[in-house]
Amino acid sequence: MAKIIFLPLPEAGHIYPTFGLASQLTARGHEIGYMAPPDGEEFLRARSWPFTPILEDVLPKGLMAGLEARMGEPGLRLRERLNLISEFFSRGAARDAEVLFGSSFEARLRESRADLLIVDATFPMPILAAHKVKIPAVQICANLPLRRDLAVPPLTSDHIPTGTALSRLRIRLHWWSIHFGSGLLGARKLRAQVREFFRQHPDAVPGDFHAHLQLGPNLRIPTLVTCAPEFDFPRDSSEGLHYLGPCVDLSRPEAPLPAELPSGDAPLLVCSLGSHGDRVREHRAFFQAVIDAVARRPQWRLLMAVGSHLGAASFGTPPPNVVVVDKLPQLSALKRASLMITHGGLSSVKECICLGVPMLVYPLVYDQPGNAARVVHHGLGLRGNVRQASAEKIGAQIDEVAGNPAYRDRVRALQRVFLEADEAGRGAETVERLLRR
Repeated sequence: MAKIIFLPLPEAGHIYPTFGLASQLTARGHEIGYMAPPDGEEFLRARSWPFTPILEDVLPKGLMAGLEARMGEPGLRLRERLNLISEFFSRGAARDAEVLFGSSFEARLRESRADLLIVDATFPMPILAAHKVKIPAVQICANLPLRRDLAVPPLTSDHIPTGTALSRLRIRLHWWSIHFGSGLLGARKLRAQVREFFRQHPDAVPGDFHAHLQLGPNLRIPTLVTCAPEFDFPRDSSEGLHYLGPCVDLSRPEAPLPAELPSGDAPLLVCSLGSHGDRVREHRAFFQAVIDAVARRPQWRLLMAVGSHLGAASFGTPPPNVVVVDKLPQLSALKRASLMITHGGLSSVKECICLGVPMLVYPLVYDQPGNAARVVHHGLGLRGNVRQASAEKIGAQIDEVAGNPAYRDRVRALQRVFLEADEAGRGAETVERLLRR
């Protein structure tokens, strides 16, 4: 049996998607551990897998989330915003330098005595560090694949491919704009560091910068995708991509549902914009629009998480069929839900599919527009614009999805595909096959 270490980003949307695979590997006798900056520990407290903090000096607990929250505050002066942005990028550059060239990070990898590292594809640089200490590594996508494929729009695009010449041109232009822009906006220092690493280690795994949403190069190594291909758009090439199935751990320990949630058989609407959406104060108007839409539909119940920065108390006394909380136990809520309003993070989308819940997707950033496009393409729900939302628009979407059984039928058809993939242990089998190589 092997010792396998996961190195995810220290966020729920990057740690939770690994739990299904880690559970499959544990059941087959492998030793599992996690390494991440200190912020990652809170997501593993209820699990038995050991956690080793890394990069504590450059990324102390709470620092990056605090910077993001402060940048999202209304009325922030331009000078203060620029200072926060400068600090954000400075910490990122220090992190990159430590991973690529630092002795402390290299020592942590040696001490792990791992047989395999499974590294988050969003931050693939530990794979290069692993080369120095001769530990094999693969990368794992908490999103859909990040490398360039001219048949598929980047995940930052909401375009749904149609196969026409105009659609293909639009996809190419999306990729071109990303590659051009990434060379200008704060990436030059990172690229210089990577090139210096390759100069010092010419035999390291090759890579390029023809990708997106990656803090580092796109490396040509096996890539584990925590999703089923049936949810993705068809690609020109799947070489090196291993779709594991959703890898959703439906037994993940969670807090109980709020005691004030109204009981009864009325359908439950769950609303959450995820960790990043919760940090942005400007989404208050969106949350209020959702409350107003449900207040006009007493046949529904609403359980909504608004995040600690807004705070449930700031919404006053809600209507009797509405419960507003800072955070909610998402799996527990979805097991009772009839519909979810989500930001479209892949973890939330997969959990909805695995539990047979249609969606209204209001994408914010990163891969969420692409995930929303796939939800619409497969008929799993509808999408909207968080900045243009109103009680009337949201209410009309609730009525459309709830009143058309085709949405739930299509979700349940894909649910069977997802659950069969996880029950078959496809993820663990793939990792073991790669280990044998």
